[in-house]
Amino acid sequence: MAAALFLFSALPAAAAGPVTIGADHITDQSGVLSASDTSRVQSSLDQLRSDTGLQLYVVYVPTFDNQDPVSWATATIQASGLGTNDVVLAVATQARRYALAPQSVTNVSSTQMQAVYTAVGQKLSGNDWAGAAVAAADGLRSAATTGAGSGGGGGVPVSPPATSSGPGFGSVLLVGLVAIAGIVVLVVALANRRRVPAPAAPSPDELAGLPTAELDRRSGSALVAIDDQLRSSEQELGFAQAQFGNDATKEFATALADGKTKATEAFRLRQALDDEVPDTEQQRREWTTQILRLCAEVSAALDAQKTAFDDMRNLEDHVEQALDDHAQAAAGLTQRLGPARATLKALAAQYPADALASVAQNPDHAQTLISDVQDAIEAGRKAAAEPDHRGEAVGYARAAEAALDHAKTLLDGVDAAGADLAAAGQKIDAAIASITSDLSDAARLAPGDPAVVPQVQAAQHAVQAASAVRAGTGDPLAALRGLTSAEAALDASLAPMREREEQGRRALVLLDDTLGRLDSAIRAATDFINTRRGVVGPEARTRLAEGQRLRDQAVAQRATDPVGALPLAQRAQQYVDDAVAAARQDVDNNTPPWGGGPRMGGGNNLGGMVLGGLILGSILRGGGGGGGGWGGGGGGGGGGFGGGFGGGGGGGGGFGGGF
Repeated sequence: MAAALFLFSALPAAAAGPVTIGADHITDQSGVLSASDTSRVQSSLDQLRSDTGLQLYVVYVPTFDNQDPVSWATATIQASGLGTNDVVLAVATQARRYALAPQSVTNVSSTQMQAVYTAVGQKLSGNDWAGAAVAAADGLRSAATTGAGSGGGGGVPVSPPATSSGPGFGSVLLVGLVAIAGIVVLVVALANRRRVPAPAAPSPDELAGLPTAELDRRSGSALVAIDDQLRSSEQELGFAQAQFGNDATKEFATALADGKTKATEAFRLRQALDDEVPDTEQQRREWTTQILRLCAEVSAALDAQKTAFDDMRNLEDHVEQALDDHAQAAAGLTQRLGPARATLKALAAQYPADALASVAQNPDHAQTLISDVQDAIEAGRKAAAEPDHRGEAVGYARAAEAALDHAKTLLDGVDAAGADLAAAGQKIDAAIASITSDLSDAARLAPGDPAVVPQVQAAQHAVQAASAVRAGTGDPLAALRGLTSAEAALDASLAPMREREEQGRRALVLLDDTLGRLDSAIRAATDFINTRRGVVGPEARTRLAEGQRLRDQAVAQRATDPVGALPLAQRAQQYVDDAVAAARQDVDNNTPPWGGGPRMGGGNNLGGMVLGGLILGSILRGGGGGGGGWGGGGGGGGGGFGGGFGGGGGGGGGFGGGF
């Protein structure tokens, strides 16, 4: 899209308010007309006035000072005191907008005025400033001399009025530049019809390494640039529609609308950054990065459209050559029609009619397209012969090109049919084997699942059709396409189930590894407590029991739900580890939690027996030949077990102690 030419405070002001027209019919404040141009335009204006009594005033200014084109032209008419037979053509050469006002005059209806401004737009889109004025004068003269109703008022803009009531973006940018100490921006030459693109978004790695302040600065610059690009693109769309029509500019209009939506989101994020609500560092980085991404996407889309229309304008300059090339291509395709029909006849002797169904009509369709191409070429040549209709000729040339491509594809399909049919049998066998495997997966992973049933049925139907082809009936190419399409759909529907199965497979490997280590840990913990049960208290035993319980639960779920069993086994491992730690702490303390002394007295150390709980076991089983009984704990009465063991000659003796 053509860009506006931004000037700076050191240069003359770019904007222009409505002017007051004097005796001269030509006002060129932009300096776009040469002396010969001025003479040519004046001659056409004089001819208009002589033949019709209408006076056309042509005004060239850099911009309309951010006003709607019609409003600007109407204000100029009023300021100049022009009459009912006077028309103003106002052209903003830098802003690339224009207007023809009023909407109708004596003997020129609004419909005829519409046709005049369309012709003017075609000239302006190619920067033919003088040609635009001549087209306006000639168009008005032709309309007035054919007779028309009279009227007045209104005007005809080439593009819709600006949707914003604020200043144009050129002014916004200029104000922004002044606000940041007069940083100089690149001046773009209109003659080259180039634009400074919005800054491209850096790679994620580059953005991640930038300080937040730099991200903030870049996002602000990107918003300024993309807003300018959108405004310039909207103006350029108006010129393109006038030159090539709405059908040829649909993609451009769609890209512009999408760009506006994304720009709105980017400005919303900027507003969130600028409002009074505090933002975290992470939020500022995420939002500025998102702004840069959105601006880059919009810029790329608009650049692509600019390239397309540059190609169309280039085609307009060489449309006669393009039409000649298309005529030559059409002749070449015509020569292929006979051989294509002969190829189909030969294939029909080898394959059933169904096998050729997808290509049987290709030569006939190609012939129809070639005929359409020839008609388009003829119409295009007629349009190209008229200067005001060259844009229309471009449309015919592009339509012919598209039809030629389609016709060529059809004939190429016939040429390839023999080889494709020969290879189709082997490909069908492999495709049936592949989709049958998918059907087995569906039966195993999602039996009766309503999200998968339609794809299963389609796959089964495709297999049946392909099997019929192998038996000698049907179209192999169509069957192969059906198998491929059905398998892709079935694969997509099975993807979540296959993902769950893969998760289960990975979980099972981890679960078995965890259970192996867990069983070893449980055995070691059990042995440790058994050999020290005299001092190991309830905490360790409780943790071990819980670990054993969770382990058993994990084993029970292993076959049906390995994903759910894995965290159970991992928790069991933690409980066993806690049990060992608690048991070691009890042993280190060497004191049971319900009282008693820490060591054996009397010089005899029975610690090993005590840790193992062997003394109590010996007492409960009975020992020696002497009688024994429950005695006091001695001394201060400690509630200990006492026992006398009689032996030998019945001499009394014994030992006592608390534990």
